Amino acid sequence: MWLTLLLFTWIVEGVIGVWFCYHYWMFTQVQYGGGATLFGPGYAIVQVYNGFISTWDQAYHPHRHPFVLTQEHIALSVIAIYTALHVLALVRGLVAPYRERHRLGVRGQPSGREIRRFEQVCASLLRAQAIPDAPTIKRPWVWRVRDDDQGMQMRWIGFVLVIDRGLLYSKHFPALLAHELAHTNSFDLFTRSMYAIFPPFRWSVLTLVGLPCACGPILFHPWWMKYWRDRVFAADEYAARIGQRFALKRALDELRWVLDGGRATRGGRWLRETPYIEERIDRLDRYQPPSAGTRSAVGI
Repeated sequence: MWLTLLLFTWIVEGVIGVWFCYHYWMFTQVQYGGGATLFGPGYAIVQVYNGFISTWDQAYHPHRHPFVLTQEHIALSVIAIYTALHVLALVRGLVAPYRERHRLGVRGQPSGREIRRFEQVCASLLRAQAIPDAPTIKRPWVWRVRDDDQGMQMRWIGFVLVIDRGLLYSKHFPALLAHELAHTNSFDLFTRSMYAIFPPFRWSVLTLVGLPCACGPILFHPWWMKYWRDRVFAADEYAARIGQRFALKRALDELRWVLDGGRATRGGRWLRETPYIEERIDRLDRYQPPSAGTRSAVGI
């Protein structure tokens, strides 16, 4: 699913976007039934520029051959600008995790006490691999602590797991960590990184000048949001499979005030990437462990 979405989004953003750039500026004119004529922007610029240059050269440089601007020149120049904007978006997406961690004030290295707490919880979760049909458990590659004793959140910023210090010592930490470990045992982090290099939605205003930036993410936005919601449900199921089902339910119920999905949003959740907390709890209530000898596809 993630590969299909990435492929189709890049086809729209890359191939169809370039096609739009070219034809937007190659468009000449269209006539309406009442005799009105709508000129294309490229055609209008060419006529004004060539007319001005021709008049200027006749007056001041009668023996010089002026450069003749064509719509093809404009279209190719706009395609080059469109490509440069996507290179800029790529750099922005790669740098964004470092900027976000700096903005949050994430510490460079956890303390020895924090490492011992983290290792203790990881060891208890790793023992769950003895459970029949338990999924593979991989530790986070890198994790850091945010100095917020009142904070109760944990999030992935790039490939780094950032944990609020208040949550690290909370009773709910093992269950929420089990949920986050699902993302290290799947393609979620890679997919999120690939999604982050698309141009941001606010760049779509450039479509007015023939640069349809972010057209792919906007077109597939509902499908992307559904995909991310499904990944949250899959991560909950992953946590349930390693024995954290009831602990995760308690954590979601008691921390709904701080977790995204605990508040109503206008228009529901179909354009949000996180489901309602109550939906997650309801799914955990209805969760059925996989039968003996079978393997679930969660986390794959």
